[in-house]
Amino acid sequence: MGLDYKATIATSDYKYIIRELNKVEPDLVKALKKDFREIGNTVRQGIQGNIPVEPKLRGMKRKLSPVGKTWNTTRRAKTVKVVLRSPKRAQDKNQAIVQLQVLSPATIIADMAGRGNASIDGQMTELYVYPRAASGKRKHKVNGQGRAMIRKLGESPSRYVYPGAEEKMPEALQKTKDVVSGAIQEIENKING
Repeated sequence: MGLDYKATIATSDYKYIIRELNKVEPDLVKALKKDFREIGNTVRQGIQGNIPVEPKLRGMKRKLSPVGKTWNTTRRAKTVKVVLRSPKRAQDKNQAIVQLQVLSPATIIADMAGRGNASIDGQMTELYVYPRAASGKRKHKVNGQGRAMIRKLGESPSRYVYPGAEEKMPEALQKTKDVVSGAIQEIENKING
C-alpha cells in the first residue's frame, strides 16, 4: 500500500451541496450522484483488473459448495460493487459517499491472508458451517496450513484490492475535485444568477 491518495469530502459539505442543489435544481442532484458513481466505477475497474482470473492456489479452484469459499463459486472473483451512500444523521459524518465492496469470499481470503499476526497453531477454530458434518457445523484444530497458503500467495496483504485502487486514485481524485467544484459553481450561479 504505497502511495497515500485520499479524496475526502466532509459530509457536512456533501449535505450542504445536496441541500442547496435540491433547492435550486433537483435534477442536478441526480447528475451529481451519477458523477460520484462514475468515480467509484473508475476505482472499481482498477480493482477488477488487478484480481486474477484464476486462483493462485490449487485448493481454491472452483468447487460447487454451499459454503462458497472457492474461486467463482457463490460470487464471481472479480465482483466489486459500487455503493452510493447518502449520509443523513450526525453520526454518519465520517461515512464514505462512495463505497466499494469486494463480494467474493475467496477473493477476500486470497487478498488479505496473512494480515493478522497471531499464531494460533494447535488451537481449535470457532464453530463454522460445514454441510458434510452431521450437525451442519464443525470446528477443527489449526495445523499450520494457513502459513503455507500465505507463502504460496506471496507478497503482503492486500495483494489485489488496494494496489488496484491506488493505481486509479490519481484519476479518481481529479474527477472528485472536478465534480465538487462544478457542483459548488452551479449552486453559486443559480443563487447569484
